[in-house]
Amino acid sequence: MARIESSIHFPKAVEEIYSFLSTRENHRRFIPRMTDLEQLSPGSFGQVGTRLSGMLNYFGIRIPVKYEIIEVETNRQLAMKGQMGPVLFRDGYILKGNGAETEIKFWLDLLTTGWATLFSPFMGLIGRVHAWETLRNLRRELAKGPFPK
Repeated sequence: MARIESSIHFPKAVEEIYSFLSTRENHRRFIPRMTDLEQLSPGSFGQVGTRLSGMLNYFGIRIPVKYEIIEVETNRQLAMKGQMGPVLFRDGYILKGNGAETEIKFWLDLLTTGWATLFSPFMGLIGRVHAWETLRNLRRELAKGPFPK
């Protein structure tokens, strides 16, 4: 499946945006339909190898999701891989600062396995909707500021 990418610009310094993204509690606030997100591994969030377990709620159906942080570059990017049932994914955020403004690029790769391959033709649309919702929610949460660390 091709990579899906979407970007927004936000009037905060890249360091503030990265600080928000590298805090576990904030992810539950902006990931669409995320109702729970717990860290499974020791140490602080935002390190390569950090493992998480979450719960999504789609129209009353609870779907467990597993995450692992696979790439971290302070004030530049944060990437994860995970699994949601028969759907494997990689996603992340790439930040590009321009003074007091930051471009936030969200990217997503989806791969269906097993019976979910029947939905492969729709994964591009599902991914684009998810990317749009993620950035919409992220913009809303960043605008609330200040945010917990």
